[in-house]
Amino acid sequence: MESTFLLHKPVIYGSSFANSLFLMMLLLHIVAGAIAPISAIVAFTAPKGSRSHLRAGRFFAWSMVVVALTGIVLDLVRLCFFVSENHTKYAGYTMSSTYPARLGFLFVGLCILYILREVTPPRVFRWQSRETAVPVVPSLLVATGLVLTVIITWRLNPWTGALWMIWTFILIVIVMARTTPSSNHNRATDIARHRFGMSSLAAFSWWGALQGFGPAIAIALKGDDPSTSTYLGNQPGSFSPAFFLFLVGWTPFFFLAAYLIRSFSKLRHT
Repeated sequence: MESTFLLHKPVIYGSSFANSLFLMMLLLHIVAGAIAPISAIVAFTAPKGSRSHLRAGRFFAWSMVVVALTGIVLDLVRLCFFVSENHTKYAGYTMSSTYPARLGFLFVGLCILYILREVTPPRVFRWQSRETAVPVVPSLLVATGLVLTVIITWRLNPWTGALWMIWTFILIVIVMARTTPSSNHNRATDIARHRFGMSSLAAFSWWGALQGFGPAIAIALKGDDPSTSTYLGNQPGSFSPAFFLFLVGWTPFFFLAAYLIRSFSKLRHT
């Protein structure tokens, strides 16, 4: 049985060709996921406006595009094809991700594309003119996040921690939507939105790298997991106290989001 490169999760899609296509997409996702946090660090440490800052920012933006697009494809495949086979705990393979986690990352991938569209300079990542407003996109994203919240809470396992990820990106999208530059183009607002959006994406890239490469290092040191167990990712489950620790840890971000919405609104009308 084939498995993923680093985390040794099962890959079962009916043929060697289909498995290879999935693994190629996963490899692209991993490479982009490694480039993103490194380029983000370079962009943060380089003088603002310098050639190094712009070049690293361009690498970061496009690597996040690849991460988002490949992640969306991978999660859709995992949720739609050979689902039970790829969500079974086999001896020698790690536990597959839960359905809520896949839905959460799928939602985040869509949000990443929207955030990049809003906060990157036209020369980096922009297929529409700056004056073209797309107010329906953030509304659809927020609505999608709320629908996923209901699905995960009532039909799946809310204790996986996927909800905090969905809610965090709902807040980021709201900040972006509420601070859309007005026709008079306030530069202070543009700079603040750019820094907030890029900082949020950089933080997510670092967290994502830790989530992916951290367990991979542990597996390399300890070896494969020989145990088997019933998969519970698609079964109803009650809240765990650990779920609320995610909210406690992210409380400062919620307050920061509220403060930025208020501050950016004032800047927009000055």
